[in-house]
Parts: sequence; structure tokens; C-alpha cells
Amino acid sequence: MRYFIIIFFIIICGDSFSQEAVSGKYFLVGETQYKFTYFSPSNLNFKNNNVKRLIIVLHGRTRTAEQRQNAIIQAANTENEFLETLIISPHFIGSQELAAHNLDNNHLYWQDKEWMEGGLSSSSGSYPREESFSSFEVMDDIISQIIYSENFPNLAQIILTGFSGGGQFMNRYASSNRIQEKFEDENNIVFKYLVAAPSSFMYFNDERRVEGTTDQFEKPSVPNCPSYNNYKYGPVNMNEYMKYYHLDTLIARYKRRDISYGVGSRDNNPNSSSLDDTCQGMLQGDHRLERANIYVNYMTHLHGDLGENHKLTVASGVGHDSFAFYNKNNVRPLLFPEITNTPKNNQTEEDPLGIESDAEILLYPTISRKNLFLKANTSKNPIVSIFDTKGIPSNNIKIHTVNESLLKIDIDKLYQGLYILLYTDKSLKKPKRIKFIKRK
Repeated sequence: MRYFIIIFFIIICGDSFSQEAVSGKYFLVGETQYKFTYFSPSNLNFKNNNVKRLIIVLHGRTRTAEQRQNAIIQAANTENEFLETLIISPHFIGSQELAAHNLDNNHLYWQDKEWMEGGLSSSSGSYPREESFSSFEVMDDIISQIIYSENFPNLAQIILTGFSGGGQFMNRYASSNRIQEKFEDENNIVFKYLVAAPSSFMYFNDERRVEGTTDQFEKPSVPNCPSYNNYKYGPVNMNEYMKYYHLDTLIARYKRRDISYGVGSRDNNPNSSSLDDTCQGMLQGDHRLERANIYVNYMTHLHGDLGENHKLTVASGVGHDSFAFYNKNNVRPLLFPEITNTPKNNQTEEDPLGIESDAEILLYPTISRKNLFLKANTSKNPIVSIFDTKGIPSNNIKIHTVNESLLKIDIDKLYQGLYILLYTDKSLKKPKRIKFIKRK
């Protein structure tokens, strides 16, 4: 039995922007024509049964996506895992890249560092766009497209990781992403996270470390920093993507996520030019090494002993250097962990857990504004129904037959939220149940 691991890797270093190479490879976001570019040494359009891992290495504030891809290639080669690893380096380009590379108007772009916290893509007078997308929403969509492509049928594990600003991204995204439960339940895919050397963390309540300690927490008295608990540092005034779930749900999900933390032993410079030195950031510790230790203690403070979950790995002799960190011998095992689960799409016909595969249908995109597409055999007389999470059926949909194997479902009149699509046809004994999200 072969398996497949997806590793999401996000890295941010430095303060300046660069206009390095922009790949000609791109994902189309949702059902739109908007492009999100990425680097990869592999071709995602070909089926590969041998692949075990997908590493998505996302650049940092300097937007050096190609360099981050190369860092993971080195780690994969050292572990002798390159041939079984699919590496993707998404590129959150800015207006600098649009101008430098004369990119067309279908390319999404983000200004400054808003993408680190799930902010919306930009639209300016010089580079207008009709739609904006949260960077977290784009990540949801990339994961979904990779899984639904069916080009990697042995997908079993997804690892999401980021260094520095990328660590910030993953720390926030871990509790809020809208696709993990779906793929855990329907595909038996395991998600893991590695949050590395972020300049700040998201705290889930108004407590911070007691000054002079690393493991004592209380609500601070900080009249000169009244916004210390605002998002992205705390849960107050979260953005639209984060607010999709109640705070209690975010807390519970983050607790049970399989999350590791990492930082270099020499990443302890309180005067680092890329360190968050705002009052909100400084309440979390004096430097990255201290902030990581404090945050791991904070998780224990909130939830008690979490066993092997939410543990910190320190890379000896490493400063704020993403390449050195990810290629350290005690960090690489966190990127290439043992696979112990079997994806459902690998099960044989005799396996009763694989019975739903007989439906041979595919719904995409699972996060949409206007339309869904259902890949099914229309000659089997399919019946499609949509319900909200309370079980109330919706009549505000229109279904069109595109061809003999594709249905188009107009969901434009549905309210924003989570829905359940029930599909059945004359070949099925019971309906197929698929979740999707209608967004604004």
C-alpha cells in the first residue's frame, strides 16, 4: 500500500520586498478566472501513484517563493524522500511583482503582510480586481484542488508548516481552516502542523505571561496598549474568515490539532529587524525563542498536559534562518513523519468503508460564491438535494446539465454558510453526503 503526505510550508524572512521570479504555474481560485501562482519541480496535471508527500512551501514577506521551494527540496533529498514528495511553493505576489513581470489582470495580489493573517487580496486604482479572497480561503482551495484532482490517489497525510511570518499564518490558520474536518472524515486524511519561529502568536483569551516569567499567565494591566488582545494577537475583532466559527470552536479545534512548534536556539535577538516590536508583540516575550517557549506553556496553562501534542523543538545552533532550521536533523522528522493511516480512496471493493466510492461523483469547488459542479453520470438519473446544517432543505438552487457527466448547480441565492449536498441515483442504495461552503 502506498501513501501520500501533503506538507504545507510557509516561510517569511526579512522586511523588504523583492521582485524575484514569478512562475507560469497557477491555480484558478474557486470557480473564477483569478490566478494564484506557485512553484513546483513537479507537474500537478499528471497522475502519480508513487507520491507520498506534498510539501507546499510558501515564501515569507520577501516573497522568495522559488528559494523556499529549494529549501524543502534539500530536506527531501537528505531524507531520501524526494521521489515520493510533491513540492509546491505558492506565491502571494504583491503589486511589485505585477509591475515587474507585467502580469495580467487575472493575477491575485496582496499588499504588505495582510496575507499572513488571512487578509483579503488587494484591489487598487492601478490594479483593480472585481473580487477579493482571504489568503486562508486560497489555502483551503489549493488543498481541495489537489485532493479532488485525483492525480494523487494515495493521499494520506497533510502537514502544514511555516517559518517566521509563515509560522504566523499557520498558527492562525490551524484553528480556522474550513476543510480539515471534511477531508479527515471523508478521505481519512491526517493533518499535522509545524509552526516555526513566528514573530507573534494568536492568544485565545485576554491573558498574557506575567512579566519576568515564562509559565505564569494573567490579564495584564496595559493602559498604553489597549488593543493588545485584538486580532491578530488575540480574538477581539477577528477578520471575516476567522469569525466563521465561534471562538469556543476555534479553541477546541486548536487544542486537538496535531501541532508542533519549532525555533532556533540562537533566534533570541531582541533587536532583530524583522521582530514584531509593537506593544502587542512585546507582551508575548522579548524575542522569538522566548515567545515560542511562552506560547507552548500557555497551551498547557489553558488545557493541561497535552501529551506529545503542542510540543516545542529547538534547533541547536540555528538563528532566524529558515533554510538551516528546516534542514536540521531534529526538525526534518517533523516534516517527514511516519504514515500510520490508510486513505479511504485506497480501500479495496471488499472494504465496507469504501462503499461510497461506488458513487463515482465529485463536487467542486467546495467553497463557492455562485456555482458548484457535480461530476456524475447523468444517465443514472441523479437526484440532488441541498440542506442547511439544521436539516432544512433549500429550494433556492438551480441545476443545469452541462454534459452527460457534469451538472452545474447555481447556489447564488443561498445565504453564506455551511451546507450539505445529498446525491443519489438508481445505482446507489443510500445517498452520498458531501459538505460545501457558500461564501459571500
